[in-house]
Amino acid sequence: MNNKLKYFIYSQNSINTYKSCPTKFKYKYIDKINWKYDDIESREYYDSLKVGSEFHLLCERYFSNIPLGLNEYTNPKFKVWIDKIKNMFPMNKKNNKIYLPEYEVRFNLDGNIITAKYDLIIIDENSIEVWDWKTENVKLEYIKVKDRIQTVVYMFLAKEAVCKIFNLNIDYNNIKMKYYQPQYDDIPIEIIYNERQHELNKSNIIRYIDMINNTNYEKNDNYKYELIKNDKHCSFCEFNKLCNRQDVVYSMLEEDIYEC
Repeated sequence: MNNKLKYFIYSQNSINTYKSCPTKFKYKYIDKINWKYDDIESREYYDSLKVGSEFHLLCERYFSNIPLGLNEYTNPKFKVWIDKIKNMFPMNKKNNKIYLPEYEVRFNLDGNIITAKYDLIIIDENSIEVWDWKTENVKLEYIKVKDRIQTVVYMFLAKEAVCKIFNLNIDYNNIKMKYYQPQYDDIPIEIIYNERQHELNKSNIIRYIDMINNTNYEKNDNYKYELIKNDKHCSFCEFNKLCNRQDVVYSMLEEDIYEC
Protein backbone atom coordinates (compact mmCIF):
# COMPACT_ATOMS: atom_id res chain seq x y z
CA MET A 1 0.00 0.00 0.00
CA ASN A 2 1.17 3.52 -0.79
CA ASN A 3 2.05 5.36 2.44
CA LYS A 4 -0.19 8.25 1.41
CA LEU A 5 -3.16 5.87 1.60
CA LYS A 6 -2.34 4.54 5.07
CA TYR A 7 -5.04 6.64 6.75
CA PHE A 8 -7.11 7.30 3.66
CA ILE A 9 -10.88 7.60 4.10
CA TYR A 10 -12.73 6.20 1.10
CA SER A 11 -15.83 7.87 -0.32
CA GLN A 12 -18.08 7.39 -3.30
CA ASN A 13 -16.22 10.17 -5.07
CA SER A 14 -12.73 8.78 -4.52
CA ILE A 15 -13.79 5.27 -5.56
CA ASN A 16 -15.58 6.64 -8.61
CA THR A 17 -12.49 8.67 -9.51
CA TYR A 18 -10.39 5.50 -9.52
CA LYS A 19 -13.05 3.64 -11.47
CA SER A 20 -13.08 6.44 -14.07
CA CYS A 21 -9.30 6.62 -14.35
CA PRO A 22 -6.57 5.40 -11.93
CA THR A 23 -4.22 8.15 -13.17
CA LYS A 24 -6.83 10.76 -12.28
CA PHE A 25 -7.02 9.21 -8.80
CA LYS A 26 -3.25 9.56 -8.47
CA TYR A 27 -3.30 13.23 -9.42
CA LYS A 28 -6.19 14.04 -7.12
CA TYR A 29 -5.58 11.90 -4.02
CA ILE A 30 -1.92 10.84 -4.10
CA ASP A 31 -0.33 13.97 -5.55
CA LYS A 32 -3.02 16.28 -4.06
CA ILE A 33 -3.33 18.38 -7.24
CA ASN A 34 -6.30 20.73 -7.24
CA TRP A 35 -6.62 21.64 -10.93
CA LYS A 36 -8.80 24.68 -11.34
CA TYR A 37 -9.08 27.28 -14.08
CA ASP A 38 -10.17 30.89 -13.87
CA ASP A 39 -11.09 31.80 -17.41
CA ILE A 40 -14.20 32.74 -19.34
CA GLU A 41 -14.98 29.19 -20.48
CA SER A 42 -14.83 27.81 -16.96
CA ARG A 43 -17.08 30.42 -15.32
CA GLU A 44 -20.36 28.79 -16.32
CA TYR A 45 -19.17 25.47 -14.91
CA TYR A 46 -18.10 26.91 -11.57
CA ASP A 47 -21.30 28.97 -11.42
CA SER A 48 -23.26 25.72 -11.75
CA LEU A 49 -21.29 24.26 -8.84
CA LYS A 50 -22.20 27.32 -6.79
CA VAL A 51 -25.89 26.87 -7.65
CA GLY A 52 -25.72 23.30 -6.41
CA SER A 53 -24.05 24.17 -3.11
CA GLU A 54 -26.47 27.04 -2.43
CA PHE A 55 -29.52 24.85 -3.08
CA HIS A 56 -28.10 22.14 -0.80
CA LEU A 57 -27.69 24.78 1.91
CA LEU A 58 -31.34 25.84 1.57
CA CYS A 59 -32.48 22.22 1.87
CA GLU A 60 -30.29 21.73 4.93
CA ARG A 61 -31.84 24.78 6.58
CA TYR A 62 -35.37 23.65 5.72
CA PHE A 63 -34.97 20.16 7.18
CA SER A 64 -33.14 21.59 10.20
CA ASN A 65 -36.13 23.87 10.81
CA ILE A 66 -34.13 27.10 10.69
CA PRO A 67 -34.86 30.24 8.61
CA LEU A 68 -34.00 29.82 4.93
CA GLY A 69 -32.73 33.35 4.50
CA LEU A 70 -34.62 33.97 1.25
CA ASN A 71 -34.76 37.62 0.17
CA GLU A 72 -35.00 39.83 -2.91
CA TYR A 73 -31.44 38.91 -3.86
CA THR A 74 -32.08 35.16 -3.83
CA ASN A 75 -31.92 33.38 -7.18
CA PRO A 76 -35.60 33.18 -8.30
CA LYS A 77 -35.33 29.52 -9.27
CA PHE A 78 -34.35 28.63 -5.71
CA LYS A 79 -37.75 29.85 -4.52
CA VAL A 80 -39.46 27.60 -7.07
CA TRP A 81 -37.29 24.63 -6.17
CA ILE A 82 -37.66 25.01 -2.41
CA ASP A 83 -41.44 25.27 -2.82
CA LYS A 84 -41.31 21.87 -4.50
CA ILE A 85 -39.35 20.51 -1.54
CA LYS A 86 -41.89 21.98 0.87
CA ASN A 87 -44.77 20.36 -1.03
CA MET A 88 -43.02 17.00 -1.00
CA PHE A 89 -42.01 17.23 2.65
CA PRO A 90 -44.52 19.36 4.64
CA MET A 91 -42.62 19.70 7.92
CA ASN A 92 -45.60 21.27 9.67
CA LYS A 93 -47.41 17.92 9.67
CA LYS A 94 -46.73 15.81 12.72
CA ASN A 95 -45.16 12.43 12.09
CA ASN A 96 -42.62 10.13 13.68
CA LYS A 97 -40.07 10.40 10.90
CA ILE A 98 -36.50 11.47 11.56
CA TYR A 99 -35.03 13.91 9.01
CA LEU A 100 -31.25 14.07 8.80
CA PRO A 101 -29.95 16.67 6.30
CA GLU A 102 -26.27 16.69 5.29
CA TYR A 103 -25.75 13.61 7.45
CA GLU A 104 -22.31 12.00 7.42
CA VAL A 105 -21.47 8.44 8.47
CA ARG A 106 -18.27 6.39 8.60
CA PHE A 107 -17.93 2.63 8.57
CA ASN A 108 -15.02 0.26 9.07
CA LEU A 109 -15.11 -2.24 6.23
CA ASP A 110 -12.44 -4.91 6.71
CA GLY A 111 -10.04 -2.39 8.23
CA ASN A 112 -10.72 0.37 5.69
CA ILE A 113 -12.78 3.44 6.61
CA ILE A 114 -15.47 4.40 4.13
CA THR A 115 -17.66 7.47 4.47
CA ALA A 116 -20.81 8.95 2.97
CA LYS A 117 -22.37 12.36 3.37
CA TYR A 118 -26.06 12.18 2.55
CA ASP A 119 -28.07 15.15 1.33
CA LEU A 120 -30.99 13.76 3.31
CA ILE A 121 -31.78 10.61 5.28
CA ILE A 122 -35.38 9.96 6.28
CA ILE A 123 -35.88 7.30 8.93
CA ASP A 124 -39.34 5.92 9.54
CA GLU A 125 -40.38 3.09 11.84
CA ASN A 126 -39.67 0.41 9.25
CA SER A 127 -37.87 2.16 6.41
CA ILE A 128 -34.96 4.33 5.36
CA GLU A 129 -34.98 6.74 2.43
CA VAL A 130 -31.78 8.20 1.01
CA TRP A 131 -32.34 11.44 -0.95
CA ASP A 132 -29.81 13.11 -3.20
CA TRP A 133 -30.37 16.54 -4.78
CA LYS A 134 -29.01 17.01 -8.30
CA THR A 135 -28.95 20.45 -9.94
CA GLU A 136 -26.87 19.85 -13.06
CA ASN A 137 -28.39 20.72 -16.42
CA VAL A 138 -28.42 17.14 -17.71
CA LYS A 139 -31.52 15.12 -16.91
CA LEU A 140 -30.66 11.89 -15.10
CA GLU A 141 -31.92 8.50 -16.22
CA TYR A 142 -32.62 5.44 -14.06
CA ILE A 143 -30.37 3.20 -16.13
CA LYS A 144 -27.41 5.53 -15.51
CA VAL A 145 -27.82 5.97 -11.76
CA LYS A 146 -28.93 2.56 -10.51
CA ASP A 147 -25.40 1.10 -10.65
CA ARG A 148 -23.28 4.24 -10.15
CA ILE A 149 -20.76 4.17 -7.34
CA GLN A 150 -22.72 6.77 -5.37
CA THR A 151 -25.76 4.48 -5.33
CA VAL A 152 -23.62 1.47 -4.37
CA VAL A 153 -21.86 3.22 -1.47
CA TYR A 154 -24.84 5.17 -0.14
CA MET A 155 -27.23 2.22 -0.03
CA PHE A 156 -24.60 -0.11 1.43
CA LEU A 157 -23.83 2.34 4.25
CA ALA A 158 -27.52 3.03 4.85
CA LYS A 159 -27.90 -0.61 5.81
CA GLU A 160 -24.57 -1.10 7.57
CA ALA A 161 -23.91 2.28 9.23
CA VAL A 162 -27.20 4.17 9.58
CA CYS A 163 -29.05 1.12 10.89
CA LYS A 164 -26.25 0.47 13.39
CA ILE A 165 -26.16 4.07 14.62
CA PHE A 166 -29.91 4.13 15.28
CA ASN A 167 -30.14 0.49 16.38
CA LEU A 168 -32.55 -0.36 13.58
CA ASN A 169 -33.41 -3.69 12.02
CA ILE A 170 -34.62 -2.45 8.65
CA ASP A 171 -35.26 -5.02 5.95
CA TYR A 172 -33.20 -4.59 2.78
CA ASN A 173 -36.39 -4.18 0.75
CA ASN A 174 -37.37 -1.16 2.85
CA ILE A 175 -34.26 0.83 1.97
CA LYS A 176 -34.61 3.16 -1.02
CA MET A 177 -32.50 5.80 -2.68
CA LYS A 178 -34.07 8.71 -4.55
CA TYR A 179 -32.35 11.13 -6.92
CA TYR A 180 -34.27 14.36 -7.31
CA GLN A 181 -33.76 17.15 -9.87
CA PRO A 182 -36.06 20.05 -8.94
CA GLN A 183 -35.56 21.86 -12.27
CA TYR A 184 -37.13 19.04 -14.28
CA ASP A 185 -40.11 17.47 -12.54
CA ASP A 186 -41.61 16.42 -9.21
CA ILE A 187 -40.91 12.70 -9.52
CA PRO A 188 -37.57 11.42 -8.20
CA ILE A 189 -35.70 8.47 -9.66
CA GLU A 190 -36.17 5.66 -7.14
CA ILE A 191 -33.70 2.82 -6.57
CA ILE A 192 -34.96 -0.15 -4.55
CA TYR A 193 -32.78 -2.56 -2.59
CA ASN A 194 -32.51 -6.22 -1.65
CA GLU A 195 -30.10 -8.55 0.16
CA ARG A 196 -28.54 -9.88 -3.02
CA GLN A 197 -27.77 -6.33 -4.20
CA HIS A 198 -26.33 -5.51 -0.79
CA GLU A 199 -23.84 -8.38 -0.95
CA LEU A 200 -22.94 -7.43 -4.51
CA ASN A 201 -22.38 -3.82 -3.43
CA LYS A 202 -20.16 -4.97 -0.59
CA SER A 203 -18.00 -7.14 -2.85
CA ASN A 204 -17.67 -4.32 -5.40
CA ILE A 205 -16.61 -1.80 -2.74
CA ILE A 206 -14.04 -4.24 -1.33
CA ARG A 207 -12.75 -4.98 -4.84
CA TYR A 208 -12.25 -1.30 -5.69
CA ILE A 209 -10.59 -0.55 -2.36
CA ASP A 210 -8.20 -3.47 -2.94
CA MET A 211 -7.36 -2.10 -6.39
CA ILE A 212 -6.81 1.41 -5.02
CA ASN A 213 -4.59 0.13 -2.21
CA ASN A 214 -2.52 -2.09 -4.47
CA THR A 215 -1.94 0.08 -7.54
CA ASN A 216 1.63 0.98 -8.47
CA TYR A 217 1.40 4.79 -8.25
CA GLU A 218 5.13 5.38 -7.76
CA LYS A 219 6.56 2.80 -10.21
CA ASN A 220 7.78 0.49 -7.46
CA ASP A 221 7.82 -3.30 -7.35
CA ASN A 222 5.46 -5.74 -5.66
CA TYR A 223 2.14 -4.12 -6.58
CA LYS A 224 -0.79 -6.11 -7.98
CA TYR A 225 -2.02 -3.43 -10.40
CA GLU A 226 -0.13 -1.17 -12.78
CA LEU A 227 -1.14 2.46 -13.06
CA ILE A 228 -3.16 3.01 -16.23
CA LYS A 229 -4.83 5.96 -17.92
CA ASN A 230 -8.38 5.69 -19.24
CA ASP A 231 -8.19 7.62 -22.49
CA LYS A 232 -11.97 7.37 -22.95
CA HIS A 233 -12.44 9.51 -19.85
CA CYS A 234 -10.08 12.34 -20.82
CA SER A 235 -12.76 14.62 -22.29
CA PHE A 236 -14.63 14.46 -18.97
CA CYS A 237 -11.56 15.09 -16.80
CA GLU A 238 -10.22 18.29 -15.27
CA PHE A 239 -6.68 16.91 -15.73
CA ASN A 240 -6.98 16.69 -19.52
CA LYS A 241 -4.61 19.64 -19.86
CA LEU A 242 -2.04 17.99 -17.63
CA CYS A 243 -2.21 14.57 -19.28
CA ASN A 244 -2.76 15.43 -22.92
CA ARG A 245 -2.05 19.15 -23.30
CA GLN A 246 -5.66 19.58 -24.39
CA ASP A 247 -8.15 22.14 -23.15
CA VAL A 248 -10.76 21.07 -20.64
CA VAL A 249 -14.27 20.82 -22.12
CA TYR A 250 -16.27 22.31 -19.24
CA SER A 251 -19.62 21.43 -20.75
CA MET A 252 -18.69 17.76 -20.31
CA LEU A 253 -16.95 18.04 -16.95
CA GLU A 254 -18.34 16.08 -14.01
CA GLU A 255 -20.32 18.11 -11.49
CA ASP A 256 -18.83 16.58 -8.35
CA ILE A 257 -15.09 16.67 -9.04
CA TYR A 258 -14.41 18.92 -6.06
CA GLU A 259 -16.53 17.02 -3.57
CA CYS A 260 -14.87 14.83 -0.95
